[in-house]
Amino acid sequence: MIEPMKRWWILLAVFLGLTAFAQTPRPFAGASLNFQWINGIGLTGLLLQGGAYDLLDQATLRGSVGLGLSPTNYLELGLDALLPLDTGRLSPYLGAGLGYLNVGGTGFVGLRGILGVDYGTTREIHLTGEVLPTLYLVNGGAAFGIQLRFGVNRLF
Repeated sequence: MIEPMKRWWILLAVFLGLTAFAQTPRPFAGASLNFQWINGIGLTGLLLQGGAYDLLDQATLRGSVGLGLSPTNYLELGLDALLPLDTGRLSPYLGAGLGYLNVGGTGFVGLRGILGVDYGTTREIHLTGEVLPTLYLVNGGAAFGIQLRFGVNRLF
């Protein structure tokens, strides 16, 4: 016989499991062109990203890796949380994230806000555009940056 306390834990686990399946997250992978400026220095790159729409209620979580194309090579890593303001075909969203940027051997840690729009051309293909103001912390100081991203996501 199962003890009463264990029975409640089992019921709670079943309930949470069913709730998680009811939310039906929609995983995606995508790519974006990334244009950014940090204290007047312009960088251009390609950003590869993956995550899931509707992961926690309506929130989207994503991770990204960016590679600098020119004139300066760089590596960028990011983790973002996004919240849609509307769930229609054209969906604006707000978000926040953390990033790491390495340019010429100097590492920057960034705290960023995100303002974007997601346009679902089909059920599987979404076009995105974003503005990301970022506060970078580096060598005991701070630098301001802004990014513009234009890309496409493929939902699975």
